[in-house]
Amino acid sequence: MIVQVAVALTAGLLGWAYLAIKPPPPKICGSPGGPPVTSPRIQLSDGRHLAYKEKGVPKEEAQYKIIAVHGYDSSKDLDLPVSQELIEELRIYLLFFDRAGYGESDPYPERSVKSEALDIQELADKLHIGSKFYVIGVSLGALLAGASLVVPFVHYWWRDIPANISREAFNTMLGQDQWTFRIAHYAPWLFNWWMTQKWFPSLSMMAGNMTVFSDPDLEILKELSKKPSVGQEKIRQQGMYESLFRDIVVAYGNWEFGPLDLPNPFPENEGSVHIWQGYDDKIIPRQLNRYISEKLPWIRYHELETYCSEMKNWIRRRDFFNCENDRRGMFTEAVAVLWVGVLLWAFQAIRSPPPKICGSKGGPKVTSPRIKLSDGRHLAYKVRGVPKEKAKYKELIDELGIFIVTYDRAGYGDSDPNPKRSVKSEAYDVEELADQIQLGQKFYVLGVSIGTYTTWACLKFIPHRHFVKLPIYVWLAGAALIVPAINFWWPSFPSELCESEYKKQPKKDQWKLRISHYVPGLLYWWMTQKWFPSCSIMARDPIIFNKRDFEILKKMLQVPNPNEHKIRQQGEYESLFKDLMVGFGSWEFDPMELENPFPHNEGVVQLWQGREDKLVPVELQRFVAEKLPWIKYHEVPDGGHLIIHDNGLCESIFKSLLLKQKPTFM
Repeated sequence: MIVQVAVALTAGLLGWAYLAIKPPPPKICGSPGGPPVTSPRIQLSDGRHLAYKEKGVPKEEAQYKIIAVHGYDSSKDLDLPVSQELIEELRIYLLFFDRAGYGESDPYPERSVKSEALDIQELADKLHIGSKFYVIGVSLGALLAGASLVVPFVHYWWRDIPANISREAFNTMLGQDQWTFRIAHYAPWLFNWWMTQKWFPSLSMMAGNMTVFSDPDLEILKELSKKPSVGQEKIRQQGMYESLFRDIVVAYGNWEFGPLDLPNPFPENEGSVHIWQGYDDKIIPRQLNRYISEKLPWIRYHELETYCSEMKNWIRRRDFFNCENDRRGMFTEAVAVLWVGVLLWAFQAIRSPPPKICGSKGGPKVTSPRIKLSDGRHLAYKVRGVPKEKAKYKELIDELGIFIVTYDRAGYGDSDPNPKRSVKSEAYDVEELADQIQLGQKFYVLGVSIGTYTTWACLKFIPHRHFVKLPIYVWLAGAALIVPAINFWWPSFPSELCESEYKKQPKKDQWKLRISHYVPGLLYWWMTQKWFPSCSIMARDPIIFNKRDFEILKKMLQVPNPNEHKIRQQGEYESLFKDLMVGFGSWEFDPMELENPFPHNEGVVQLWQGREDKLVPVELQRFVAEKLPWIKYHEVPDGGHLIIHDNGLCESIFKSLLLKQKPTFM
């Protein structure tokens, strides 16, 4: 069993990882269900499409042709504040395009620094830009080699930048941004999870954190807010992962080169490369761009505002003795990122959503009568049959003069969930229900399938009890367990018999039961993950039904259940999943150690089992009946799991229970 638990935990961790990090599929423009294509596009050699926009004088008349590369969370509708007068005076042709995954350009799963440059090359070729053009890259778009890099992105793990300088610049960033960039670099497969989780702040820009902008930035933003933002709604329309998230993953990943590896592209001064940097830029630290410009003197570096000579000297002082320690620190950070990620996967993957409690704000309406239990919860119920004052039996079937009470167990239908739900608590819910509706001195309890753990609990905890509202004692008159669910971990089962019958269960149900028993905290993840089949019943797998079950199902489908939609309305976790955790968890008692609740034959306990039941092993049921000889065991030869829904059998069950008649099928 320990090995099985270990395997279950390992499978669970792997499943968490996959589900948490797996990005949603992109909504590709022009595909079924995707956004429409509204811009001109070229088709690249790999089949992708690249959307573009032209501005300025016609390219055939242009003296200067410029390809503008937009930055993070932007698009080809980037508004460069270049006056029309300047455009006409210098005869400028501007070409904007959506980088892969942005706007209307197809996503590219293999996107890299190099592929971005090749996209520009193909774009220029396909549009016949000519033999000479300029490139302007803005912010994250400046990761391309170009002629003008405006506030260019910097990479804190470029191999040719001294670690102490990278660390100094990195430490100027907000803590949430440091973690974002660490994950993008060390664990890019975690990035989708990091950017979508709600526990910790991730990227400050996306959170609307204005502290990342300097005072001049805020003034510019104020002016920009007065203008309509053309095409803003298209930027992320194909999905945030393929646009924003992949941008950061590529930018902070492992590059094919370092910036200091670049030779001067214009050795004869036939062109020039410029870097424009803001002194007060809080998003792109100036330290790294200063260092790069000093190491590459062919770059013309422009820093707006005061350039401090002391800072120049600090940059020139490179303490190589501390570099190795810095790299070790980076490795420690990488390990910390991975470990924190695994822990947070675990919590987020197994955490169930809050229930939609009936009658609460945003929850389903209460449509049934309910009682209020002593712990504040509500229990919904339904009555039928003759009035309880005239009823001879407090159970089913009108012809016998029976008063029937059915109720929603905790978390089902209109009954409130019970976070502390247990086998024992279910019995006390029945006790309070009987008290509050004044059921009388004597009643029967009947349970079906997994609901029979409530019946077992009633036999254990309330066979004879004091009526709270009246000064008298009342007791169970009898109980029926119909195809009762078997907990394979009841201590009294012989291990060989139990293991043999357990292995006859479908594999997916074996895993469901293991997880419910050994690691119930994983059950929500297991029942909602899509990797592996999890539960035969919820999947409506036909292998769990026998021939007679199919006949019963056919008849049941002819009579629709008007309230079926209400069963899980408060959430599958609080109803179905919690049922499995309680039913197959560790009980407060072993049913096979129960004493006869009716030693003087003043009541009866019956157990009904279908011999061909594929959900509940008949061999284990027989063992229970042998261990508890005071239980009257009835085995239906051709019965499956749905015998309670067979009209003839249902009548036999209740006549046997109430009138002690011999079952007709016998």
